[in-house]
Amino acid sequence: MNISSDTLFAWERRILPTKNVLALWLIWMTFGMISLPKSNFAQPSTLDRAKIPTLKFKGNVTITRLNQINTSFQEANLSLTPDGKRMYFLSDRGGQAWSRRPDSTERFDGDIWTSERINGEWQSAQCLDATVNTGRGEDEPNIMPDGQTVIFQSWQPGWQDNGGPYYSATLKGNMWEKPLGLGGGINLFFTQMRKQTQDLYGTDGAAFSANGKLFVVACGPDYDGAMDLYFSRKVGKAGWLYCQKLDISTDGNERSVFLAADGKTLYFASDGLGGFGGLDIFKATLSDDGKVTNVVNIGEPFNTKANDYGFVVSAKGDEAYFVRNGDIYMAKLTSAMDALKPLPVSILTGTVRNKTTGAPVQAKIVLRPVNASLDSEADELSSHADGTYSAVLNVGKTYRQIISAPGFKEVERTISVPASKQSSALQIDITLAPM
Repeated sequence: MNISSDTLFAWERRILPTKNVLALWLIWMTFGMISLPKSNFAQPSTLDRAKIPTLKFKGNVTITRLNQINTSFQEANLSLTPDGKRMYFLSDRGGQAWSRRPDSTERFDGDIWTSERINGEWQSAQCLDATVNTGRGEDEPNIMPDGQTVIFQSWQPGWQDNGGPYYSATLKGNMWEKPLGLGGGINLFFTQMRKQTQDLYGTDGAAFSANGKLFVVACGPDYDGAMDLYFSRKVGKAGWLYCQKLDISTDGNERSVFLAADGKTLYFASDGLGGFGGLDIFKATLSDDGKVTNVVNIGEPFNTKANDYGFVVSAKGDEAYFVRNGDIYMAKLTSAMDALKPLPVSILTGTVRNKTTGAPVQAKIVLRPVNASLDSEADELSSHADGTYSAVLNVGKTYRQIISAPGFKEVERTISVPASKQSSALQIDITLAPM
């Protein structure tokens, strides 16, 4: 199981000045956006674990160890683009100019790596550059649907003051821009928890919804102890709300969370809900207000007597990835029951080009559900340097797509996504006319 950078650098004591904590507190309480929980530590779940069903898988599952990506070091906490062509993950293999061994073990500080899938095969991984990675240990990458933004964790020096420990980095052309802290209630929560635990408070897996407005994290007072699941929502100008504990948390250990492309299906690992032994992987439905329902144990062959965790499902629902003994495995879900999969979505892809020359264009793309009442319901993304773009849309909905780029005339169109019981792909190429 992944050892977080929290543990690696627990010997460094960095406490946010009292005046900064008080300022953040007053801002959030003035606007009535948060209420601090009575207890920030584990409380028994109200779920009756004896009543949690276990999925009975029928048919064969092809499981493959991804030797092209795995090393003798640890790989974990992976994230996929909706088109399934790129993977981001943590590895403590080192080998970089900034790499160091922060303790007596043979492993290095963690970095974020990426692998591209070409002709169906995952390629050797590449480490993200020093704009994102440092010698402080970076972890828990979440690649957004457009493939242009990665959100990750870093306990880098000064994280309390610059909006950490979760950061967002955007790809411009082929270069990552300087990461920006998410700030708000996420920053305040971790600042307070680290202070209360003498910098021992740790995390082991975080997930962001496809629209970037829902955050779930496994965290606790000590990395080696029991953890709980917390969540936060991003609300308009107020930003990220203070993290609140999910009612699925038990007096046991919850780890390794993943939010599927539908933004509602939650996968997580727990040893407090019964099962096969050790950490088991569970599937549940998460509502916007943090209520967790429809909890099921996903069963064999994914759960065993060992610790099983790190379960990630592709946007199409046809593949799953998970971690076992520090290595990444892939499983084909072609014949898997629907109960194992998230709700269907439509994966929108395409290319933006210059109408006159045919050259690719890096454009801003806004997708807004028709009849949306709030600007916050719109999703904003960008096309890559090669003009390609991708997004996740809900089935059975109609969207307005607005495409703009400096020096080009804006294009607006309507996209209707038919209702479906299966995830589907939708390709819409765009041409922009120069002004």
